[in-house]
Amino acid sequence: NTGEGGEGKVVAPETEDFSGFVFKLQANMDPRHRDRIAFVRVCSGRFEKDMQVTHTRTGKTIRLSAPSKLFAQRRETIEVAYPGDIVGFVNPGAFSIGDTISSKKNIKYEGIPSFSPEHFNWIRNPNPSKQKQFKKGIAELREEGAVQVLWSTDDYDIDPILAAVGQLQFEVVASRLQTEYGIETKYETMPYEVARWIKGGWDVADQMKGKLFNAQVFKDGENRPVLLVKNIWALGNV
Repeated sequence: NTGEGGEGKVVAPETEDFSGFVFKLQANMDPRHRDRIAFVRVCSGRFEKDMQVTHTRTGKTIRLSAPSKLFAQRRETIEVAYPGDIVGFVNPGAFSIGDTISSKKNIKYEGIPSFSPEHFNWIRNPNPSKQKQFKKGIAELREEGAVQVLWSTDDYDIDPILAAVGQLQFEVVASRLQTEYGIETKYETMPYEVARWIKGGWDVADQMKGKLFNAQVFKDGENRPVLLVKNIWALGNV
């Protein structure tokens, strides 16, 4: 846990204050309802149905209604949960992997580290009539952490770029888009192997325009500039 001022401390499970950690998001758990579930591990205190907690990342107060335990495809509504228990909540887009929720505002657990991607593909939707489903599928799979998603800084190119640690992630995304969203997609391989998030933000990224060779600036889902480079050797010449 990181408290106020960035100081780390251990939160004991028997602590009275409730806290939980969002470690997984899953879309389409029930294909009939197309819902999204946030899985939360109770870390301390006692969880009670309908309790109000602080969503540490946003600072907002949220009400935790309809908690459930999941057993394969079966769900069971619960009233209380204790440290070590895993509780599922319907996620309307409020949660991200690594989020902390707690009854005390200064509790925040360290997030789950992500690895820098090494494979990059444009993903194209050849059927314009299914653009809405395509955008929804990409957004939900990104939320789950199935793959990282980047976009061009040019307004004319609206198709996303998938950034992955391994090629298998691309196959998984294509399969899920087809089976869960009814979307057939096509990939176009990009000539990059390295990604670096640019310190200094867009002020620094804008200064790079016209000076890059074997590299290009894109943006991520939080509108941060990301430099994609052909290889490590080319990175040394940026």
